[in-house]
Amino acid sequence: MITSVRLDDGWRPVAENKIAALLRAPTGTLWVDIVGPDEAGIALMRDVFGFHPLAIEDTRNQRQRPKLEEYADYLFLILNPVRGMGGEADFTELDVFVGRNYVVTVRAADEPVIADVRTRLERLGHSPELTPSLLLYTLLDTTVDTYFPLLDMLEEEIETLSNSVLARPRQHALNRLFQLKNTLIDMWRVVWPQREILSNLTHHNYPFVDQAAIGPFLRDVSDHLMWIADMVTTFRDTLTGVIDLYMSAVSNRLNTVVNRLTVFTVSIGLLTVISGFYGMNFAETWPPFSAEWGVPFVLALMIGVTIGLLALFRRLRWF
Repeated sequence: MITSVRLDDGWRPVAENKIAALLRAPTGTLWVDIVGPDEAGIALMRDVFGFHPLAIEDTRNQRQRPKLEEYADYLFLILNPVRGMGGEADFTELDVFVGRNYVVTVRAADEPVIADVRTRLERLGHSPELTPSLLLYTLLDTTVDTYFPLLDMLEEEIETLSNSVLARPRQHALNRLFQLKNTLIDMWRVVWPQREILSNLTHHNYPFVDQAAIGPFLRDVSDHLMWIADMVTTFRDTLTGVIDLYMSAVSNRLNTVVNRLTVFTVSIGLLTVISGFYGMNFAETWPPFSAEWGVPFVLALMIGVTIGLLALFRRLRWF
């Protein structure tokens, strides 16, 4: 599916057969949004815009990392917005071509970032500021904004898991900790290259980026990415500490169980020795079998030994 509008003309829809003529116009801002891309979208990128085959191939392979490539007549960017779904992070791909008087976005399916960008830009009305550079900045800023809800979710869940591990470590908590750690690793792989994109856009004078108009805004997005990268690093260190805490808590519980089993084993062992001694096939023993107080004496001895052992182990804090 292909959607084309002119930003500088009140978001007027543009027919596909009119795109080539608008590209030759000296002014104007054309935004073409391609979903899929299907064969029609690929043909449009190849025949009308003349994009490089490698760039078109990247739009078809929707599992690319963020990057920025400069061609003779346009810039090609790959961005990775994120969706938080049921506590999981789903990183998607958004491909962006920026030329002299156009922006082309390519996505595999429905992408909330596109709707958010359109909502933000429509507030400007018929403003002459609706340029390809402004659209590029808005795409970058909206993409980065998708990371903040995910960070809030991660921070809250990490804190909850930390308290849970302290109270009672369980296997499902450890599994979730490793899932969150993998999410942070994936997020780092996305955030770091996008920092490079912002750095290049800020420090290089690309002919298709109006530095005077959006330079300060790009630096603001770069600062946001820097903060996000720091938070990801902090969360990864925190998760490592929580995992170590889990292992220590499990080890302490195991030591407690072993100590209790030791107390139980030693106590039963001594009782077995006492009862076994009096159960041996002796003709005479002490106390004599014929003594009425013999059995009570042995029972009292076993109880006393057990109490003494428990008191000793209690003092040693084995249980």
